Amino acid sequence: MSDLTTPSSTPAGWYAEPGTGHLRWWDGMAWGPYQTPAPAQPVVHVTARPIGNGMAVAALVLGIWGFMTTWIPFFIGLALGGIPDILAIVFGILGIARARQIGGKGIPLAVVGLVLGSLAFISIFFGAGTIW
Repeated sequence: MSDLTTPSSTPAGWYAEPGTGHLRWWDGMAWGPYQTPAPAQPVVHVTARPIGNGMAVAALVLGIWGFMTTWIPFFIGLALGGIPDILAIVFGILGIARARQIGGKGIPLAVVGLVLGSLAFISIFFGAGTIW
């Protein structure tokens, strides 16, 4: 940068001086002798979201719901618990598969949901939700 005094439309202020990593003062007419280190780049902290297993949680919730409602008599249990039982089985299997991919997180939830959903679903074939 030169110290030539030529009129400019650039307003006065601090500007980056190429190759030095410093800022230099421009008074609107000429470069001043003042230099300052360029401001440091802001530090951005990125926090990783913990990996979860939503399929395992869904299997557990649906398994509990299905297990508790399938036993209601007069076909009410079938209406309230039949579909959640099937979904608990499906999500339990998917939750176990997902847990294997992410290091085992959620296996107990998926297994409990799978077992509860399976027990409630099998009980339908023995009359649960129909005549009991």
